[in-house]
Amino acid sequence: MKVLIVEKDKTIRQSLSYFVEHQKDCEVFLASSKKEGASLFKTIPFDMVLCGDRLPDGGGLEILKEWMSKNPKLVSILMTVQNDEWMKEEARKAGVHGFLVKPFDLKQLEEAMSISEFGLRSAELIHDGRR
Repeated sequence: MKVLIVEKDKTIRQSLSYFVEHQKDCEVFLASSKKEGASLFKTIPFDMVLCGDRLPDGGGLEILKEWMSKNPKLVSILMTVQNDEWMKEEARKAGVHGFLVKPFDLKQLEEAMSISEFGLRSAELIHDGRR
């Protein structure tokens, strides 16, 4: 499975990459901005995208909406610090498969990725960061 991680924080990006590569046996690609992610997205057929919400050049939810419209089979997970009902509802409406509130633990990420692979709806994947 090919996974794109779009996250502005280098440490988080690298930690997620290490975890995903070793837990899920995936081929992982990294981007620190919408522009970098879009460049990779144009040339590589990704199965899953983990995207931070606040990137230097755009919002993660808008990016995921755009990319899912181009690839309806794309599994998408939004990572955000915004733990509010409006954001959760917007992600749900957009068809985002997973919604993780930072800080989240790797068990929550593993669960979101596993459930997302089976195509379950985002409502079943919402974590509020209080575990």
